[in-house]
Amino acid sequence: MRCPLHTGALLGALLGGLGLGTAQADPWIPAAGHGTAKPAVRLFSGDTSFPSTGFTTSTVPASKQSITQLRLTGITGLGDGLALTYDLRWGNIQTSRHGQSASSSGLQDEEIGLAYGLTQTAFFADALTLNVVLPAGQTKPAPAQGTGRWALEPDFEAGLHYHRVSATLLAGPRVFLDGKAVQLRTELDLSARATPRLTFMGSVFFVDTPQSARSLPPGAQGEIYNLLRLGVGVEYRLTRRFRPFFMYETNVAGKGIHAGNRFDFGIAVKY
Repeated sequence: MRCPLHTGALLGALLGGLGLGTAQADPWIPAAGHGTAKPAVRLFSGDTSFPSTGFTTSTVPASKQSITQLRLTGITGLGDGLALTYDLRWGNIQTSRHGQSASSSGLQDEEIGLAYGLTQTAFFADALTLNVVLPAGQTKPAPAQGTGRWALEPDFEAGLHYHRVSATLLAGPRVFLDGKAVQLRTELDLSARATPRLTFMGSVFFVDTPQSARSLPPGAQGEIYNLLRLGVGVEYRLTRRFRPFFMYETNVAGKGIHAGNRFDFGIAVKY
């Protein structure tokens, strides 16, 4: 059962390690020296997967995965319409199937980028972002913490804000530089302020990977998957600077990746 464990662990590492879905889109570029940092703990659990034969809501038995991830995402204004974005991760992955188990801990694939604001008003904003995925996570022994492959992720972000409601859209490909796969990724984030301190959030994330006809190198199967994930959450404005948040997300459809649920607990720190 070592092969299923290895494949499942690699896909799980992508789910937790590459942060399937990006950090929440933020097309509003902060002023130089200002920004938001979001330290968080992410917990993922799943023991079924979507079959590799087609995009579906049905699942099949798979290795059990438990992922604990420490994550720091954020944006920092650099001036002249530019901002630094980052998504840094450390994780512990545990897998088990038919009495066999494996675990690993360490850095996962990290993401850093540069955003440039286009239109920037109180009601509408859009921006272009170029992210680089750094293959910092180990690929063996299983369970892997990343793909071991560099990737570029050019994104377009747009947002609307009207009274207590806002919506942001992020779309763009993730291009693996080994030339074997391109993921097409889209995320929609919604928020509604129920009270001056309490905000409800929702998210829809979709990724599609057109299948490459060429054979993939060992381990690259983790680049090929499709996924639809929904999320709901809440944020509480404790002070002007500190805003604790909670997010629940579930994988509702996919192809070639684990089904499961994840929980994020963290705090948004504005500066």
